[in-house]
Amino acid sequence: MSSIRTNLRKAVISDSTFFLCVSIYVLSTYCFASYRGLEDRFSVVMYVVPAILQFLTVGMLFYAFYIIYVMIKLRPQKLFSFLGLELKTWFLSYKSVRGSLDFLATCIFLSAMTSFKSLIPDMNAFSWDPALANFDRLIHGGLAPWEIIQPVFGMPFLTHFIDITYGAWFVIMLTAIFWFVFIAENEQLRKQFLLTYILSWAINGTVLAVLFSSAGPAFFSGIYPEVTNPYQGLMTYLNDASTSYPLFALKAQKMLWDFYQSSALGTAGGISSMPSMHVSIAFLILLACRRSHSLALTLFASIFLVLILVGSVHLAWHYAIDGYLSIITTALIWKLSAYLASYQIISPVNCRVVEKNADCAEKSIQI
Repeated sequence: MSSIRTNLRKAVISDSTFFLCVSIYVLSTYCFASYRGLEDRFSVVMYVVPAILQFLTVGMLFYAFYIIYVMIKLRPQKLFSFLGLELKTWFLSYKSVRGSLDFLATCIFLSAMTSFKSLIPDMNAFSWDPALANFDRLIHGGLAPWEIIQPVFGMPFLTHFIDITYGAWFVIMLTAIFWFVFIAENEQLRKQFLLTYILSWAINGTVLAVLFSSAGPAFFSGIYPEVTNPYQGLMTYLNDASTSYPLFALKAQKMLWDFYQSSALGTAGGISSMPSMHVSIAFLILLACRRSHSLALTLFASIFLVLILVGSVHLAWHYAIDGYLSIITTALIWKLSAYLASYQIISPVNCRVVEKNADCAEKSIQI
């Protein structure tokens, strides 16, 4: 137990900046929701059970690969005894304790963020869609971006592929989080990724989402019934394509619209277009892969980013400008997070001091 307490203290000190950012976000969004009289629709535990189930699935997948590695590379005489001892040692290790704390903080953060996202139209009614649609045409030579890519991607089987890829974003995001929470060895990169992840949701998915309150092409006719829908052709195509290959995007859009109309709170709920968090997180994964110096990972992440950007437009989730802005802001947040990751707040005994010294956490533990 003493080792667990030591690892808990060490983890809190090591990731104190991350925990502070999560705490500030949760408290500030709750206070803002309370100020608007909407605190009854705010939750910090919404994602705990779903996230545990999803992370267990991802964790079992990683562990399966590890078992294969042990069987092929290490070849212990007593496989099950070896694996049991390794698993027990890992659960009591610093990485496991720190990862569990980071995981819990991420669950609380995402619950608060999703709650707040569902409140955006109550705080600032959707109004930016016509302007964003017009700006899209302005920067694309007078054509809507979906019209430009439709001759290439406007085939049901390609739309189905893009739909699957767009849905796989959740799996890839969870895998990246699991890696950086529990496994990553590069401490600076790990902290930079986690900080960029939550700050992207906080800045892009909250602040900018409220300022540029918009629903997206899929919901254009429902939000602005008095305005001619410039995306009716796209929606007609998607519904036709879905008769050949059922599209998850259309089912998800219907679910979100039902949540919106009933003011209900649910996981993955909330309508918000500008900026695109799918593109933001996909770009973050590319930035992290580039830092890994793996050509294969970087190539995969680059292709994935392009497909997510195309899918955000082709599946009527976003205006193209949503993705463009996300890339710019996420790059800036990545730079900011590199600066923040080099700092950490000292243990409660010395909480008045902030040191730019990675060894300070270790020293404070020994006191």
